Amino acid sequence: MWKWTRPDNIQLLILDGDTLEEEFLTYPYSKDGKIIKKIIVTKTDKLISYENSIMYFDLYDLIQEVMEKEKCESYSIISISKDILFLKSMIEYHIGTILVGNLIHDFLKNIPDYDVLTIKQIVEVLNYDRKGYCAEIFATYESSKKTMSLLFCNESITLADGSERVVDLYFGGRYYANKHMYILNDPLSHIVKQFKSRYVKVVDLFFDLACRYIAQIENVDSFTYIPLKPADIKEGKFDRFNNLKLIGLKKENMQLDTFLRCIKDFSQKGNDLYVRREIVKGAFEVIKDVENKTIVIIDDVFSTGSTILEAVKILYEAGAKKVIAVLLSVNQLTESSIKYKNLKCNICGSNMKLRMNKSSGQLFFGCENYQEHENGKSSTIDLLSGMDTLKEINKLEVVDIVDLQDEF
Repeated sequence: MWKWTRPDNIQLLILDGDTLEEEFLTYPYSKDGKIIKKIIVTKTDKLISYENSIMYFDLYDLIQEVMEKEKCESYSIISISKDILFLKSMIEYHIGTILVGNLIHDFLKNIPDYDVLTIKQIVEVLNYDRKGYCAEIFATYESSKKTMSLLFCNESITLADGSERVVDLYFGGRYYANKHMYILNDPLSHIVKQFKSRYVKVVDLFFDLACRYIAQIENVDSFTYIPLKPADIKEGKFDRFNNLKLIGLKKENMQLDTFLRCIKDFSQKGNDLYVRREIVKGAFEVIKDVENKTIVIIDDVFSTGSTILEAVKILYEAGAKKVIAVLLSVNQLTESSIKYKNLKCNICGSNMKLRMNKSSGQLFFGCENYQEHENGKSSTIDLLSGMDTLKEINKLEVVDIVDLQDEF
C-alpha cells in the first residue's frame, strides 16, 4: 500500500539504472493500458545513451529537476530500485517506492511500499492489482479481494550450545511508534495501539489469514504466541492473543495453544539493542512438548526483534524442528526533513487524528479537541478521503534554487 502515492495518478517512474538490469530499464510499463513515462537515473555516465536518462549527484536535486521538467507532483512518482538505501532516501522525500528483490533483516526499519521479484509483479503494483502488505490493507479497507502480500525475511540465531538456527519472519506491514511524525495518520499503527487493550477485528482477520497461509506452505504442528508478563497477569491486563477468534484456522482444526510462560517482568521501552537483548534473556520457559515440531509463534510489533527471537531461541533449545514467527507489524525509523502537515478541523483549526468507531470498528479522522466545540458540533473526515488529502498537502514542493555569487 502506497504511503505517499496516489494510486489513481501514477505518471512517472524513476528507475535506478545503477542496480536494475536492462530488462527492467527497457520494459514498457503501463497503467490501465496507457504507457507510463520513465526516467533512468545513474551516478555514472554509462547509461547516458538510454533515452530519458539523467546523471545525478544529489537525490533531492534530482527529484526537483524531474518534477520541474515533467510537470508532475511527488505523489505521482514511483521509484524502483534494488538498493534499499536509494529507496530510503526516496521515502524521506515522500516518493513512492518499489524494491526489486528480497528484504533482508538489516533493513526492516526502512521498508518500501512494495517488494517484488519480477516485472510482472511491478505491473500488478502499478495497476493496483497487488494492493500491498496484508495488515495495512485490512487496517485501511478491512477486507479486499485484491492480491496482498506478507513481508518476509529470515534471521539466524545462536543457541546456547553455539549452533545456528534460522527463523522465518513474516510481517503484516509497517508500524510508526508514538514519537514518529506519521503516527496520527497511519491506519495500521492506530490498529496496533488499539489491540493492546481490546479485541480488534482487523487484527483477528490478519492473523487468521497469515497463519492459514503458512499452514499451506509448511507442515505446521502447532500455533502459539508471546505470553503476558507476570505483572500483566496480576493486574488483569487484556490478554490480546487469547481473545483472537481465528475462525478460519479453527475450521481447519487448528488453533492457538500455550507453549510458553513468561517468568520475569521486563520492559524494552527506551533501551538500545544490546540492553533489549540482555533484559529479555531467561524471560521465557517452554511448558509443553515441542520436540521435533514445527511451531508458528505470533506477536504484535517487531522493533529490535529481541523478544520474539528470544522466544524462538527457547523453542529451538527445547527441541523444536522449525520455528516460524508471524508479526502484525514492524517498527519503522524512516523520517523526513520535510515538515509534515496534519489535517485540520474546519470548525476550530485543531489537528485531526485517527479515531475508531466503537460499534463498527471503522477508522475515521476526527478533531482532537472536538469536546470543546460549541453546541456539540463534530468535524470528521472518512479514512480514505483523509489519506488522499494528506498525500496532497504533504507533497514535495518544487523550489527555486538561486546560485549565490561570491562577493569577493
